[in-house]
Amino acid sequence: MPDNIVTIDFRRHFPLERGDVVLDLGSGNGRHTIEMCAWPVWVISVDVDPEELRRARYYLETPPGVSPFDAEGRKQHRQNPGRADFIVADAQHLPFKDAAFDKVLCTEVLEHIPDDKLGIRELFRVAKAGAGVAVSVPRYWPERVFWTLSWDYWHTPGGHVRTYRPGEMYAYLTAQGFDIQRMRHRHSFQAVYWFLRCTFGKNNEGRLLPRSMMRFINWYHRSRPKLIERIEATLNLVAGKDLVHYGRKPAGPGSNGAGARDEAARETKAFP
Repeated sequence: MPDNIVTIDFRRHFPLERGDVVLDLGSGNGRHTIEMCAWPVWVISVDVDPEELRRARYYLETPPGVSPFDAEGRKQHRQNPGRADFIVADAQHLPFKDAAFDKVLCTEVLEHIPDDKLGIRELFRVAKAGAGVAVSVPRYWPERVFWTLSWDYWHTPGGHVRTYRPGEMYAYLTAQGFDIQRMRHRHSFQAVYWFLRCTFGKNNEGRLLPRSMMRFINWYHRSRPKLIERIEATLNLVAGKDLVHYGRKPAGPGSNGAGARDEAARETKAFP
């Protein structure tokens, strides 16, 4: 089953509305796609790896605590309010028309792809005018620690090919045209986990300390005790592993969506 560690805050900073068409770019095994299908929305889940998308489809159709290979258990599972389609595509060349999505999100993807600015450009292109955007990347200083501790961490095929200094991703997103309204740090417990992985060897996740930390993280995300949530929220300020950018694509003539089309329509009517 996928881990239940969701980066995007769908209740406070990235609320979904009935009927939204949402792009989950670089969805992996579907943790955010599955979370969003708890709302009555249509999610387009995109990843370059077809095997990951197959897993995501299985997981979406499987209730908690039921094996994805238990056909009877899956048949009895209540239907999600939302729906999802899964598409194999490259983040740098998306097969969608301009202004196709009401909301776009991209979590822990841009640090993997060869041309991150092209990925941001594509994200902007397919978002409607006024669309919400959520983009997360690894925070700079924990990432530098991991790169220093473990050669394998940054030489794994398909792994991270760059780090982002403070303010760098914000600058890229705003230069493209997104209006970034808030930034949040997340997942300090995962920073501790990856520190242990890099210390004991990235491929030795079965060692006692990394294994125990991952069990604790999964327990925490299942039960969400309030005291532990407060502790993590405090630690996030210092040691949050991920940096999330929340904002919008501006509405109006400057965007390539509805605003531009509406302005063109008004001009046509004004000059018959």
